[in-house]
Amino acid sequence: MAKCANCGAYVLFGLGPSEGEQKFCSKKCLQYWKHPGYCEVCTLDTTEESLGGTYTLNVLFGTRLMGFSSACPTCGSKVMRKWFWFVLPLFPVSKKYRVLFQTSDKFFSRKIRQQPG
Repeated sequence: MAKCANCGAYVLFGLGPSEGEQKFCSKKCLQYWKHPGYCEVCTLDTTEESLGGTYTLNVLFGTRLMGFSSACPTCGSKVMRKWFWFVLPLFPVSKKYRVLFQTSDKFFSRKIRQQPG
């Protein structure tokens, strides 16, 4: 049983992504280990304003992140919004943010700058 090189979680039976000798519990941990921060393009496209956290009660009710953009090819961050959920997503409760996952359940976020026009 190996430990994830990024977050330290156990990787059962060596399953999960790897990079050379390093083992990871998820693709998010591997991506963050490769590039632990926003790239220059994503930094310039955003402000320092954070989205804050999410909260879910019994997996049925609360807020979650959703986004359907492809990941930045350099840093792996995605454009996402915080949504209010009650079993299913009901409505967005935030503007768009660029989200970079540090682990499967920990993330950083930066608000997308308003486009002129």
